[in-house]
Amino acid sequence: MAEVLFLTVESQDTCAFYRSAGVVKDLRRKTDHNITLVQSSQVALNWSFLTQFDLIMHQRPFTEDSLNLCGYIKRCGIKLWLDYDDNLFALNPENPVYHLYNNPETQANIKGMLQIADAVSVPTEYLRQAYSEFNKNILIVPNAFNDLLFTRAELPPRINNVIWRGPEAHIFDLMSYSKEINEITKEFPDWRFMFAGFSPWFLSETNNKGHIPYLDIVVYMKTLFDMAPSCLHVPLHDNAFNRCRSNIAYLEGTFAGAICVVPAWWSVPGALPYTDGKSYYEAIKAVITGEVDKVALNNMAWEFIMDTLPLSKVNIQRLQILNELL
Repeated sequence: MAEVLFLTVESQDTCAFYRSAGVVKDLRRKTDHNITLVQSSQVALNWSFLTQFDLIMHQRPFTEDSLNLCGYIKRCGIKLWLDYDDNLFALNPENPVYHLYNNPETQANIKGMLQIADAVSVPTEYLRQAYSEFNKNILIVPNAFNDLLFTRAELPPRINNVIWRGPEAHIFDLMSYSKEINEITKEFPDWRFMFAGFSPWFLSETNNKGHIPYLDIVVYMKTLFDMAPSCLHVPLHDNAFNRCRSNIAYLEGTFAGAICVVPAWWSVPGALPYTDGKSYYEAIKAVITGEVDKVALNNMAWEFIMDTLPLSKVNIQRLQILNELL
């Protein structure tokens, strides 16, 4: 029996929910190894603490301190497993944390850690390819629906709600499709277009837009489900950073009973794909006007998620990484 540490930078954010803190409870049930979860700022990361562990999984490290820590972990003879959920080499200028990552020092830190890691896990094939230059043992562990924490109740009747969800980092994505969003909101004044998280101040003023502030993930999932949305749309500009993004919005929207309008490169069942502004607009309109069978599409998407992307199944891949490294 081994001692394993899951080390996060921030244990309460969305990334930790899907990639570290949120997956540990189920993972503990699958292994005899002891798994400890710690936020890096809450402990003294010196030999007396670190050498208690045989394997350390460090989520999303990028600083010089993290690089030094990873080197120290390796010198202590401890296996190092890194996890990244974004392409930190391809952030775009509109991203609020662009300057935090897009500088020579940070880029060198990330490359240095990738090069010394025993394993690296990422959620998508695009991200695996982006990082494969620096490590040959990069494994895809997709983001998953937490079926230990959430159980989908019987879906209530659909309400004329169209949902977008995301942080401020999606400003350019929303701007890229603002023409289509403005058109659809004006064309269907009886429908409510809600924005959860970031509030897009640059969209046209209409009386059928609303905003939901950032919420705790458990509260958010209940709020989303109770809103009984008909559609959840995911406007993404086609660039290297977005190509590496995972389909969390598809998991959340499908759980809530919505039909998800997603970029075609996601290639997920039960969703409506788009390739440009026109097909994006037409996909949302098809849901609103009833041109598609919302029940059949959502059932298809939910069946796919439950078959392939429940955390209880996806964590088997993390268990395999544990067993291979220990």
